[in-house]
Amino acid sequence: MIASSHRPTRAGLLLASSALVAAGTLLAAAPAAAQLGPQVGPGGKLDITVTGFSRFLWAVGDVKEKTGAQNSSSDFRNDTEVHIVARGKDANTGIEYGATIEFEADTNRTDNTDETWVILKGAFGEFRFGDEDGAADNMKVGGFSVAVGTGGIDGSVIDTPLVVGPTNSDDATKIIYYSPSLAGFQLGISYAASGTSNGDNLAVTNAGGLKDWFEGGLTWTGAFGGVGITASVVGGYATADFTAADDELKTIFGGLQVDAFGISLAGGIGTEEVLGIDRDWYNLGAKAVIGPVALSVTWGQAQLDPGPDPKNLVLGAEIGIVPGVALSGEVSFFDEDRGGDDDGVLGVVRLGVDF
Repeated sequence: MIASSHRPTRAGLLLASSALVAAGTLLAAAPAAAQLGPQVGPGGKLDITVTGFSRFLWAVGDVKEKTGAQNSSSDFRNDTEVHIVARGKDANTGIEYGATIEFEADTNRTDNTDETWVILKGAFGEFRFGDEDGAADNMKVGGFSVAVGTGGIDGSVIDTPLVVGPTNSDDATKIIYYSPSLAGFQLGISYAASGTSNGDNLAVTNAGGLKDWFEGGLTWTGAFGGVGITASVVGGYATADFTAADDELKTIFGGLQVDAFGISLAGGIGTEEVLGIDRDWYNLGAKAVIGPVALSVTWGQAQLDPGPDPKNLVLGAEIGIVPGVALSGEVSFFDEDRGGDDDGVLGVVRLGVDF
């Protein structure tokens, strides 16, 4: 039995209660006071998403004739990237913002990133600032648009770039703007001060590259009676520091894609003049989706003056194995027309994992 002298008195209870209330008040006020000064949180204010792919490729056939440098008729290669996508949205203005960083992850790559850019997006459209493909490359439509596997005439190992799209600024550091879509129309423009500047370097004077590189594109997307249509016109203009008279780039390319009942047809045609070389080219493509299998055929041909007249026909097939994993195979019948033994048949098999 506890002696009565050890029991708390009513006055003691009131004092203890008062002390607890005062302590609780101080604790509740502490976060508000802390907000008046700098804060260190567990991370940034943006949502981070990690995506990417890892792909194993097997090339077999006339590899030497295609590349002009490879002696083996059969070889393996990897293609791996990891993408960090940071995005946020301001609740007051509705503006989305963030950055994208695409890391090259193959074991022999010393250029550790592919593209890095900052984004601002809202009712005004979308701005991108950094090392990213220009408007002409991102908005072009042609036969390559429906290719499966690595991309047919615009793919890996079996591709022929000269029969695909216009000469573009690739990942040179630039500013890009895409307008909002209005009645199916979207406009894109981009500007690179120099085609030889990317990453943290500034362009070297008279380095032989194009400068003041403007690219633009206009696309229209719509549907009629279940038939989807995408049309595109892209082009570019740039100058150079050469002493030759033809020291500029002028290029334009138009394409169309039609989709209906699991069948896609596409094609494009272009012309350009770049540093005294004229190029005219066209490409065609078709794709059919049958259950889990997709089949495609792409063809492209170019005429350069002066220069070669390359052509390429690629047959492709792809099947999904499990979610995120696909197996594809492509066969190319090519003629690079560089002079000498540069035509033949080349195949590539790819096992790809997207995450």
